[in-house]
Amino acid sequence: MTTFSDFLAAKRTVEDRALNRRVFERFETELAACTTDDNDPIRIVETGAGTGSMIARLAEWDALPPTVSYRAVDLDGEVIESARRLLPDRLRAAGYVVDHTLDGLVAHCTRTDGTDHRLELAFEVKDGFSISDEADAVIAAAVLDLVDLDSAVSDLTHLFGDGGLLYVPITFNGQTSFTPADPLDGRIERLYHRHMDQVRDQPGSSRAGQQLLDRLPAAGYSVLEAGGADWIIRPVDGTYPAAESTALGHLLATIDGALADYPPEVLDSASRTAWIQRRREQLKRGELTLVAHHLDVLARL
Repeated sequence: MTTFSDFLAAKRTVEDRALNRRVFERFETELAACTTDDNDPIRIVETGAGTGSMIARLAEWDALPPTVSYRAVDLDGEVIESARRLLPDRLRAAGYVVDHTLDGLVAHCTRTDGTDHRLELAFEVKDGFSISDEADAVIAAAVLDLVDLDSAVSDLTHLFGDGGLLYVPITFNGQTSFTPADPLDGRIERLYHRHMDQVRDQPGSSRAGQQLLDRLPAAGYSVLEAGGADWIIRPVDGTYPAAESTALGHLLATIDGALADYPPEVLDSASRTAWIQRRREQLKRGELTLVAHHLDVLARL
């Protein structure tokens, strides 16, 4: 059975491709500008850090300033333990020497230009929207479509000192489509998105990406960059790259669980089961493609 940690790890390569590089590069540039003359650590807080994919990505893509203090926070203790387990090898693969500390890791390396880099990383099992800090930058990746957006944007302001950068990549924005086409697709997509907006107990929105572009300025942020960041999971010669079939299978299970919450007069169980079964068979044969629309946003408080 696929765990949530398995899903988070499996979608890493999907999001590597999906991230909007213009927004990411602006984040990298603005982050570098935070460096002070006395080389104090740049403080980064990531809420919903998951299995540490963003931390590893920043290191692998050489996007971190020379000295960084990184606070990785997630409410799920299982995924934080996965981050503790997975990140050392990924950081070593990026050229770092890694030492374990009581609450995290210390990693350091010397880049080809002779610059010494040091990353101090602390893991915490907490609600990232209930903490405070004095961060230079806050990252909330693939999380703001799963919470009450107004409350979340307000809560995130408590993570900054005198202001700073908010990087919000992979925020869902209202499209989940599959090929090959199926007669039930339109109805399934509408009901799945309605479930996000109206049915599930967990808050969130199927249009959180575009709503963020309104909510941030209203809360005192300036939007610096925004752009599309679509997930595309597709087979190549009948095979999915890396572990992406696991990510796609987990998404199908999520959709199935959402649709099961509807009464028969809205969607009968036979139609739901038949659609899911067809999609799972296509996945198994290496025929199923997913496109899911997201937005990446960079803002300054």
